[in-house]
Amino acid sequence: MCLCSEIQEPFGSEFSLTSRDIIRRQTINKKIGEKMNKIINSHRMNIIRVTLFIALFFANSIYSQSDPYIRVNRLWGGVSSDGGNKGITYGSSNLNLFADYGAFGARFQGGESYFGGFVAIGTDNWNGKPAMFSPIAKDQQAGNIVTPIVNYTRYANPNYTVISQGKTTTPSKNDLGSVTVDPSKCIGTSDQTVVVTNGYVTPNLQVQRKVLAWTQQYHDNYSIIDLTFTNKSSKTLTGVYIFLHDGEYQFQRADGTNPSVAAVDQYSNNNTPRKWFHYYGAKKTDSLRVYYNYSSDDPEVAGDRMGQPLTQQYGRLLDYTYSFMATIHASEKPYTPTASYTTPIDPNDKDDMDQPKVTTVANMQNNLNLPLLGKTYDPVGSDGASYYNYISGLTLQSEDLTGADIRPGHHRKDIDDLGKNAPGGENGIGAQANTFESMMMSYGPYTFAPGQQIRIVKVTGIAGISREKAIEVGKKWYNDSKFGTNTLDDPMPNSPKGSFPANFAFPTGATTNDIKKDKWVSTGIDSVLLSVSRAKYNFKTGYKAPVTPPPPTDLSVTGTGSGITLQWSDAAAEAMSNFAGYRIMKKIGDRDTTYYQEIYRSNSSDKAATHTFTDTKVRVGSTHYYYVQAAANISATDPNAHPSERGKTIFSGRVFFYNNTAVTGEGKVGGDMDKIAIVPNPFNYNDPLLRGYGYTNPTNLQISFFELPKTVTIKIFTEYGDLVRTIDHNQDSGFDKWNMTNEAGQTVSSGIYIVVFQTPDGGVSIQKLVVVR
Repeated sequence: MCLCSEIQEPFGSEFSLTSRDIIRRQTINKKIGEKMNKIINSHRMNIIRVTLFIALFFANSIYSQSDPYIRVNRLWGGVSSDGGNKGITYGSSNLNLFADYGAFGARFQGGESYFGGFVAIGTDNWNGKPAMFSPIAKDQQAGNIVTPIVNYTRYANPNYTVISQGKTTTPSKNDLGSVTVDPSKCIGTSDQTVVVTNGYVTPNLQVQRKVLAWTQQYHDNYSIIDLTFTNKSSKTLTGVYIFLHDGEYQFQRADGTNPSVAAVDQYSNNNTPRKWFHYYGAKKTDSLRVYYNYSSDDPEVAGDRMGQPLTQQYGRLLDYTYSFMATIHASEKPYTPTASYTTPIDPNDKDDMDQPKVTTVANMQNNLNLPLLGKTYDPVGSDGASYYNYISGLTLQSEDLTGADIRPGHHRKDIDDLGKNAPGGENGIGAQANTFESMMMSYGPYTFAPGQQIRIVKVTGIAGISREKAIEVGKKWYNDSKFGTNTLDDPMPNSPKGSFPANFAFPTGATTNDIKKDKWVSTGIDSVLLSVSRAKYNFKTGYKAPVTPPPPTDLSVTGTGSGITLQWSDAAAEAMSNFAGYRIMKKIGDRDTTYYQEIYRSNSSDKAATHTFTDTKVRVGSTHYYYVQAAANISATDPNAHPSERGKTIFSGRVFFYNNTAVTGEGKVGGDMDKIAIVPNPFNYNDPLLRGYGYTNPTNLQISFFELPKTVTIKIFTEYGDLVRTIDHNQDSGFDKWNMTNEAGQTVSSGIYIVVFQTPDGGVSIQKLVVVR
């Protein structure tokens, strides 16, 4: 609302300043401003020098390190060059930018196991006793790198700029560590390939680790770890087991950080979820070999908490994702490698569906008292003997499944099929059965002769219902629970347990509405199995899943008074024979509770040197985020595509655009000074409506100005005539904002403020602003 008509004097009836006083004050302010500008410019140069030093220092630190990051798809982590456990954190600060994408990160100690770290090899007779050799151990404390690690990516990061309110910013770029952009070095159609060969010096064995990741949406939730073991010694090893394990440890979710999860909705025990574990593959009729885990109810808290519904965010589900490890190839027996072959699998090698022979889950350190695999671990002493008993299935054989329909070996009874309402306290498992339990697969026993090889191909990934479905189910569950309605459908009305096993027990006291929610979570198991099926098909074609179209080479997003304009180029995508146009995705605000929606979609005819699209449906003053994806069609008869992908459209990778810089919606340029609006006015810091829009602390307070001329100076005074802040507005927009601080950066106090708008041609508008703190 404009108060010009209510204010007759230059500063209203509260002021007794004359016109001469005003001119004198403006002259003084000008001189002070000139002096302050000199000081500020001097400090600015010092800041720039320091910033450049820091940037160069950290740039060298980042790109000289030898442990790559897997960050091209939804599962992030690090690949340790020495094969051990370094606690690689993969630059997790940007993970939260992909909450809508459902990204996860395997970080800190243990995270490397997801990407081929800590692969151990045991034998039943090393100088007359069992032993298990680890990449980092007493006999090789620094590890043993036979062939240095290499890291290749198919596509370079786009040149991405954001221009908002006259300021140009370059958002962060995807950091893969020390990486070379070279599609010819990426294995198959993978979008990132990491390769390294490590040795086990005591038995003189080697393992080549290949880690492959894709970015197109049918393969972007997993990585493949392709392991080839070679006996380089002159000794035949007997009773050989190869040990792989995955544990969530410090698994980090992108979702749930903004807003943070309220205390009432957090898990007990330091917000640590309990976990159910299940292995599909133990029965002879099972077609895949998949170990997965998922969060259970929180039994320490009343009510059914499965799926972690956030009651302070209208019930949306947060913890509905399954993490899994799977086997898609395991050598039936060691083989003599063929010198040259063109098939995906060496002709002398054969997959054995009875491998892995041992599948179990345990807290190895706390409940089995096994030592950490590190520099003090003795592979040929009692440590190695204890581990060998575990990886050969003897330690927990009392928990084995039995029956004629069970594959040979030691396969643990599924924790979610024991008829318990919550996991915890089983043999080898902690009382809380949390993220420190490890799923384990062990392959063998092999008789491994000199010169022979063994190949194990593992998939690690995440899957579950979609984020949109989790929000929908959670909200319906919340409303039905609160208001007694019945809007939530049962996804599997003819299956009392949904996709959970026959003896699964729903949480104590679960209502009909709760069970429907939990059954929706159970349908995520289908997504796990489909993901592994796609990965296996990808492997069997020689890693030839449909190639991901390249992202734009450049993108600029510019806010103007007439909308937000995007410009991009992508000649490489348009050169593809199956090019299918572009789509633009947009979201408003940076909250996890919102997600990107498609606002533009074109077809194969959309080819140009430079593309331009202006989004005119803009909320003035709100933050907007965008990304552009190229599209490609998969043929309905493509033999390299999994049947579920054929005839579908795939898009370029999501993580190429780090949207940590927003474009503010600009308003139309105003032509009438009397129509300039200050919003909100009055500003009440404790207004719950404002808090609902995210104004929750002194660092994000904001006053917005609308209908501004293109060029105008905004001066904010106290009611006593003291200048608080000057804002020079000079842009093709009728919108600007004030963060409610003075020139020194201090937050202003409660009171009446006078805002003076003045254009170069002498136009003036004066308004009151009331601030209540």
